[in-house]
Amino acid sequence: MTKKVNRRQAIRAGALAGAGAGLALAGCEKAPQQTGESRQPGERSSFANEEYVWVSANSNLPLFTAHDHPALRLAGEELGVKVQIAGPNSIDIPGLVAAIEQTAARKPAGMMVVGWDPSALVPPINHAVENGVPVVCVDADVPASKRLAFIGTDWYDLGIRQAEAMVKGLAGKRGKIALLGLIEQTIDQQAFAGFRSVAEKAGLTVLEPQQDKGNQAEAARVAAAILQAHPDLAGMAGFDSESGPGMGQAIREAGKAGKIIATCVDAEEQHLRLVRDGVLTAAVGQKRELFTYVGVKALFEALHSKVRFTSDDKAAGVIPIPVNYNTGTYTVTRENIALFLKSA
Repeated sequence: MTKKVNRRQAIRAGALAGAGAGLALAGCEKAPQQTGESRQPGERSSFANEEYVWVSANSNLPLFTAHDHPALRLAGEELGVKVQIAGPNSIDIPGLVAAIEQTAARKPAGMMVVGWDPSALVPPINHAVENGVPVVCVDADVPASKRLAFIGTDWYDLGIRQAEAMVKGLAGKRGKIALLGLIEQTIDQQAFAGFRSVAEKAGLTVLEPQQDKGNQAEAARVAAAILQAHPDLAGMAGFDSESGPGMGQAIREAGKAGKIIATCVDAEEQHLRLVRDGVLTAAVGQKRELFTYVGVKALFEALHSKVRFTSDDKAAGVIPIPVNYNTGTYTVTRENIALFLKSA
């Protein structure tokens, strides 16, 4: 990979390529074919021929290979099933659609699809489900499709967690708070709303969110401009994976480390070092490993669970798993940084 591309930036690019279709409000449930075969302790080999496939664009993105892929393999080992990774290694939505279609044609036991484009992915997901291949969306949802469930972060809650860290860091101080992110993204808008729900009750003045294009250099430029325009700024919150490092650079260059309370989303190495150094006050991490770990197990349970709700759940369209899995977040501060950054 010659150019660093984060998942959120790529989703934005893919969505633009999808020709402007909006995000639908609700999904549909469709029961997968249940085999009637139940798990027995020590009989992992019973399911050795089952294959569960994780399908994504930019499928070997470093963020994925560090978190999502290892957890996928772990779930496969625990259940004694095959797991596979599929999808283009670039930001290629048509390629992702083709990968979903090709994977579904092989009739795997189930598929996990990262919903890069909530419009373009509806037809291939629906076709897969209609042809007996259960699908769950992970990380990013395609709610208008017939996917069985969504497994990922609740972004409204993520906004709340950032605001709580901000309020705690300010320790009673009031003032202006700047927000950075991909302002056109639904998940960012949800996070902004969650942030406001806490910050405004605490008496903070939340400024209009600013676009950072999911790019660290742009986030640094925007943050520097905000610091210059608002010398009385009390805090800054970033909602893209690149917002935190960009904000940290601007804060450090302005000589305001420790004077500006700054929070961000994601807790990768770069974010953690900024927290350790006191440039960022808190980083709210996503439990990425759960996206695929729970994804495999949700599909497995959809096929093999002995729980029944009717005399014929398939005919009734009832599936034995939740429709939404909120995988949660965790907050990293200087108080607990040693638990997350070994070299801290």
